[in-house]
Order: sequence, then C-alpha cells, then structure tokens
Amino acid sequence: MTRFRPRLGKLLTTVVLQVGCAVALLCVTPWAPNAYAYPMYDNGSPSPGAGCVDCHNEFQSGTGALHQKHKEMFGLQTHCNNCHPSGGGSTPVYTFWSGNGFGCAGCHGRDYGQTSQTAPHSGQPKATAYGLRQVHANHGVTVCASCHVPGALGSPNPFPPVLPENVAPPYYNPAFSNLTNPCSSFQEDFDADSLGLDNDGNGFADYPADINCPPVDTPTPTATPTAAPTSPPFDCGSAPAGGCIAAGKAVLLVKEKKPGKEKLKVVLKKLQAAVAQSDFGDPVVGTTAYKVCIYDDADQPSGEYTVAQGGAICGDLSCWRTVSSKGYKYLDKSTSADGILKIKLLGKSFGKGKIVIVGKNATSTMPLGVAAALQGSTSATVQVLTSDASCFGASLGRVKKADGALFKALGP
Repeated sequence: MTRFRPRLGKLLTTVVLQVGCAVALLCVTPWAPNAYAYPMYDNGSPSPGAGCVDCHNEFQSGTGALHQKHKEMFGLQTHCNNCHPSGGGSTPVYTFWSGNGFGCAGCHGRDYGQTSQTAPHSGQPKATAYGLRQVHANHGVTVCASCHVPGALGSPNPFPPVLPENVAPPYYNPAFSNLTNPCSSFQEDFDADSLGLDNDGNGFADYPADINCPPVDTPTPTATPTAAPTSPPFDCGSAPAGGCIAAGKAVLLVKEKKPGKEKLKVVLKKLQAAVAQSDFGDPVVGTTAYKVCIYDDADQPSGEYTVAQGGAICGDLSCWRTVSSKGYKYLDKSTSADGILKIKLLGKSFGKGKIVIVGKNATSTMPLGVAAALQGSTSATVQVLTSDASCFGASLGRVKKADGALFKALGP
C-alpha cells in the first residue's frame, strides 16, 4: 500500500496529524479478498496494523499522542462514544459508526444523507469524507480512488459535489465537542503550525485562505477555552445559537398537565469547559439577564423564558447572591419573571460546572404551550443565554415523554 507520513508540508501536517482515524476511508491494500473501504481504525486482517493505524498510529492503547490531544483539546473526555461503540476502550473503533452514530467521520466527514452499506450497520446514517479523500489524493495517496469510485461500495453515481469548508461535520456541535466552526483554524489546530483541517479538499484550510469561509473571531488561545469563539446574541433565535458551552449531562422537564401547576426544570451538568464566575455575568451588582431557549427536533423555537432581574429585589432581599467565587444563586418566591423560582449557576474546572433552573406557574406568570409545541418530538435542544454573550446548552436525544402535556428528555 502506498504510505505517507504526516510531515509532507505545512498543510499535510495539519490535515494528516489531526485526521487520526483517517476517515478518508482508504481502500484496502491489494491482498484484500473483497474490495471494501477501511471500516475500522485497525482492521487487524490479515495482521494488526492494517487500516488508518498504518499511517496514523498514535491512538493505540488509548495513550498515544493523538488520542490524548483529541480528548484534551476538543473536549472529548466525556464523549468517548463519539468514536468508541460503547464507551472508552471499547473496540472495534469504526471510521463511520460509533455509540453516537458517526465514529471518526463525525469530525472528519460530512453528512451527505448517505447510509452505511457495511454489516452490521447497513442502512444506518453515516458521514462521508469526500473532501478528506481529495486531501489524501492531493498528496500522492492514490489507493482511495482505486476503490472509491462512483457507483461502487454503495457510493452514488456520480459523487455529490464536495460540501464547502463552511459546512460543519456532524460532531461540530456543543453536544459532542467544543468544535463549532469548521472555518476556524484556532478551534481545529493542535500541532506546531497554525492550520486547521482542509475539510473540502480544495487545498486551502479555513479563513481567510479558503474563499468559502466567512470571517471568524479568533480569541486568545488558552489550554482549556473558557468561552466560545463566537458570541451568540441575547435572544432565542429562529434556530439554536452556535458556540455554546456544552453540557456533559442534561435534563429538560416541561410539565403542563394542570392549569396553575405547570413546572419547568432545566439541568446542565458537567459543562465541557472551565467556567469562571465572570462567564455568567454579574446579576448581583450588575444587570445581567438570562434566557432559557427551547427548540424541537427540527430546531424550531418551542419555548422561551426570561429572567431580567439583575440587581433587583425579590421581597425584602436581593434576588441574587454570590456563591463563593464560583457563581450565583437566584430565588424569587413570587416567580414574577416568567415563573422562574430558582436558578443556580456554578462555574468550576472542565466537566465540573453546573446550571439548574426551576420554575412553577404559581402566579400565572409562566409562558405556556411549550409541552404542546414539543409534542411528538424525538429530540430537543435547550440553551441558557446571558445578556453578556455567554451561552450554555445541550442536545437532548433521549426523550422519555412527549405527549403534549409533559415533555421530559435527557442528553446528550
């Protein structure tokens, strides 16, 4: 098999080093009895070391440099199912399938609406890396084209046009990683140069080199980013905001069974970034306001709750108080702000932060119809936005109830 190493120039260094499990889905070597793409990081046949591992071997044993960097730099410590079939250490590691659905292709491929042709995952949705195949071809790796031809191995004929750089791979989503912008080299880069991935294979990586990329914000690099590289506006938009800090675990409960007894509960735990108290704004001596935004499985707005009580008095006391140097607590027994009774905002190190919001319709101030808007939804998104341009959220893929009067979902 034609081999290449990830030091063939600056672009190739970035692309190939970060590929890890090379979702170009390289063709098998000539000895293979059946011409199939590499379905696994290490196919292990006829001997160990065949597959992506042949050129990208720094994932082995879970201690390799690429494995560690992917976990640390992209916020994957609690997202082992992005690549593994059932949690950290489980094998085989497929290039196109995992516990979360897309395997390595979740970051190194795009969603072209295709399904797997390989048992036991036949018919399941998958991402495909047409752009990454082109990157390999641009640097002399010819085995891809020997098997990946239009009409072969389940591929369409002709191949679809390669999606441009600004189209995000499936895992560029706060529910799966801290990656949100495929045009940002700052987000994607972790090696010696300053380039990210060339997702569309046109020879140019990210803004400003790639003409398909709009301008992006480039914050000062930190070991563990404490804020998203883009600043969402303070409103519940027509679709979920991008760039939110993701929760490792989340709960959304909207109960509207009995008039006057409606309830809301939002829990965002294990925030996937180091969060400081200042990331929540300052509602004690400042005027920071907060919104809870809820979207259905089609990313359509389904509910909005606003707490604009920064610096306000609830009863005889301040509505807000500080929690040490970690965050803030809110209590309003009158539930005058959209029915919200309690809020807890706690910032800590990576994976430790938490947001809890509880509401009840005791004084008929809570927005209604949210459970009805979510009726039948198979997933949902909940986000907490601050007027100081911070955003926290989660995608909730495990819906327990969605009957129009009660909606309960867990995530991710």
